Amino acid sequence: MKLVSPGYHELAAQWKSQLSRGMQEDGWELDWTAIGTGVPSKKNIHAKIVAKEDGVWAAEGLGHAANELFGIPIVRKIARDGTRVKAGRIVSQWSGPARLVLALERPFLNLAGYVSGVATLTHRLVQSAQKAQKAVKSGNKEIRVTATRKTLPGYRDIAIHGVRSGGGYSHRVSLSGGVLIKENHIAAAGGISKAVQGARSVAPHGLKIEIEVRNLKELREALAAGAEVVMLDNFSPAQVTEAVTLIQKGAHGCIVECSGGIQESNIQEYVQPGVHVLSVGALTHSARALDLSLLVE
Repeated sequence: MKLVSPGYHELAAQWKSQLSRGMQEDGWELDWTAIGTGVPSKKNIHAKIVAKEDGVWAAEGLGHAANELFGIPIVRKIARDGTRVKAGRIVSQWSGPARLVLALERPFLNLAGYVSGVATLTHRLVQSAQKAQKAVKSGNKEIRVTATRKTLPGYRDIAIHGVRSGGGYSHRVSLSGGVLIKENHIAAAGGISKAVQGARSVAPHGLKIEIEVRNLKELREALAAGAEVVMLDNFSPAQVTEAVTLIQKGAHGCIVECSGGIQESNIQEYVQPGVHVLSVGALTHSARALDLSLLVE
């Protein structure tokens, strides 16, 4: 359990900011419980964080953040991001001033549980998709399970980190990260063709044009407009099959993404030949936190 994280430097500011905010919200310097029960402010104690259920750990960077935030090595050991853990596994070991350790406990566990919950859910869906792909023998490259932009302000990078730790991928991380023409853009522009023309006139040349379609009529229009990616929005598995057949009959090849209502119970039905991406908003907006506990030794 080395205290080294490949992705730590990219997320350092977010980890430290969120951890500091949690400590401040808790008013930890006036912890009447610790003060009243005689917890020494300078006495060192040892503690460990234990996973209370199986999951995927994704909070290695929090260890660095805690140590840098307070300028002392409180977090001595911590599991690597992406580590699959079993219930009862020790994922981190701490040593430091008693009052500080107790104050740090809840903000740390809240953040660690959240990001590891995202990683855990992502891992389960990725495993299901990979299992289904082996069964259908589509010959495609591995289907990507991606997140969406359905994240809370200030938590996007941390949420995407959780998705990546679980084996998934990000979608466009921000509005500037890609061109995604959705139904409201189409309505405002006056149609798919006009929306595509307008987007091409301003977008950087390296960005693909992706269009969200709700039915086969819109799919035909998107293909005619030269869409490089089509998002099949809320298509049933049977409708996806029909859409892919239509796409493959034409001369214009494109990346096919399925989105809307995809979850653990039905993701395997969307793993079909000709489908390249499965985007799942639930990865970041509905993941249950991984159950963790800090125990003083």
